[in-house]
Amino acid sequence: MKLKKLLVILLCILMTAMSFVACGGNEEVAAPVEETPVVVEEVNVVEEAALAYFANFPADKHMIAPADFLEKIDAGEEMFIIDVRTGEDYGKGHIKGAVNLPFGNGSIAENLEMIPDDVPVYVYCYTGQTASQATAVLNVAGKPATNVQSGFVRGISVEPNFENYLSTEATALPTDAYEVDSALKAAVEEYFTTLATYAGTPTEAQNMKVETVKEIVDSESDEYVIVSVRKAEDYALGHVKGAINIPFGAGMQDALTELPKDKKIIVYCYTGQTASQTVGILRLLGYEAYNMQFGMGSAESEKGWLGAGYETVIE
Repeated sequence: MKLKKLLVILLCILMTAMSFVACGGNEEVAAPVEETPVVVEEVNVVEEAALAYFANFPADKHMIAPADFLEKIDAGEEMFIIDVRTGEDYGKGHIKGAVNLPFGNGSIAENLEMIPDDVPVYVYCYTGQTASQATAVLNVAGKPATNVQSGFVRGISVEPNFENYLSTEATALPTDAYEVDSALKAAVEEYFTTLATYAGTPTEAQNMKVETVKEIVDSESDEYVIVSVRKAEDYALGHVKGAINIPFGAGMQDALTELPKDKKIIVYCYTGQTASQTVGILRLLGYEAYNMQFGMGSAESEKGWLGAGYETVIE
C-alpha cells in the first residue's frame, strides 16, 4: 500500500514537471516593441502671436478716444506714452512724459525691450495710421499698446485746453528692461527695417495714396487684392471696385490667412486706422500689405477715396 501510494506521488510529480516543460517549449519569445518616434511640430511663435491678436481681440479694438486718453492722464493713471512722430515735431510740443520713438527710423525695434509690458502703453502719431500699425506690432511682441485715435493732428490737438498737456522737454527712456521672445524681437526688427522698401510700389510707411490705388483699380491688375475691412452693411452700400470684404474685428484672422501670399494686399477702412492695424498683422504673417491712406474718407474731409471724388460700386 505504501509502495502504491509512493508510486502515485512520483507519478504526480512527473506529470507536473512535464507540464512545465511543455509550457516552456510552447512559449513564444515576444519580439522587441519598436518605439514610434515622437514628432514635435515646430511652433511658429510669430505667426501664433499674430493670429492671436484678432483671436483675442478686445472690445476697445486697441483704440482710445483722445478725450478718454487725456482723462486718464488727469486721473494720474500709470501709463507709458510713445510719440511716433518725427523728432522735430516731437520737439515742438508733445504729451508730457511721452518718449519719442519715430515710426520710420527703426527706434521702436531698437528699444523694444525698454517698452514696459506691465502697464498700459499709449501710442500716437499724426492722424492715427502709423500709430495703429505700431500698436498691432507692439501687442504681438507682448506690449499692451493702444492707439490714440486720430493722432495728434486730428485728435489730441482738437481737444479743449490740449495745450495744458504739452511739453517741449524730452523724456528719456526708462532704464528697466523687459524680456522679449527672440523670434518676436527679430520679427519686429524686420518689420521696421523693411518699411517702404518694396520696389515699384510708391508707399510711405506702408501707406498707399488713394491716387495710386485708383490707378491700380483702373488697370485691373491681377497683382493686387483689395480688402475692405469696413462693416458688411457699409460695404454693401458701396465699395472700391473689386474689393472683397473682411469686416474688422475679433475672428477676422481666419479670413486673413486665406488671402493669397503671391499678391500684394491693399487694405482700407473708414479713416485708415483699423486698416493699419490689419496691415501690421498681415505683414507679420508674411504678406506684402499696404494701407490705403485715410480709407474711404469723405467728401467733407476731402480725404480718402470719397474725398478724392472717386466712385464706388455695388456688386
